[in-house]
Amino acid sequence: MSRYRGHRSYRHEGDSQNPLLTGLALVGILAVGAILVGLVWNFSRSQGIRTPLAVGAGFDVSQSMSKEQKQRSVAFLNKVIGEVMPARTPTKIWRYAETIETVHESRPIASKELNKVSRDTIENYLGKWGTRPDKVMQEFQRYTAQYPNRKFVLCLFTDGECHTPKETREQAARLAQDSRVAAVVVGPVINRYRRAVENSYYAPLRDAGKLFVFGETDGLDTLARLKERLHALEN
Repeated sequence: MSRYRGHRSYRHEGDSQNPLLTGLALVGILAVGAILVGLVWNFSRSQGIRTPLAVGAGFDVSQSMSKEQKQRSVAFLNKVIGEVMPARTPTKIWRYAETIETVHESRPIASKELNKVSRDTIENYLGKWGTRPDKVMQEFQRYTAQYPNRKFVLCLFTDGECHTPKETREQAARLAQDSRVAAVVVGPVINRYRRAVENSYYAPLRDAGKLFVFGETDGLDTLARLKERLHALEN
């Protein structure tokens, strides 16, 4: 009887799995799964929009812009980069008030690559008095010259205040006439400036079907309309 029990015990031990091999197999499965998820994610983004694009974003950091408004602006740009644009789309960022300066330029794979830039140079930065969106739009025009074969999504992140309405409208008209400019996003505009933004400062862009304005509550709706606009370029 003792030999019989020993024989059964030997067979049981031989059939048991090696914990090290089990762990390695599990790690391998997880690694393959992560690779597949990444491939599917990149494939879905690449299938979304094939038109070569570039993004330009000017952030109003004047004293009228609260930190919450700047954070809402950053969140919108993150969605544009992370959910709409193909990976490695050229992206350039400025901040402005009375003057303007470039704070970043890259080809991000994911929006998280812009987190430090947004936090350090936009959200926590307080500019001087004055709001000159016309200067940003002049920079937009120089930017389009860098990529003559791309279409552009240009973003003016502002509450809508404008100290140079005539010059702003003139620059808006130039962008409206540029066939490479697919869309110009303006927001998060507060209610008291919205009518002027849509019907005066940026009216040439509205008339050209290129103006996308959002406020405090309709950012996602504007993002959806922007997606529709860009998908229409594929036809």
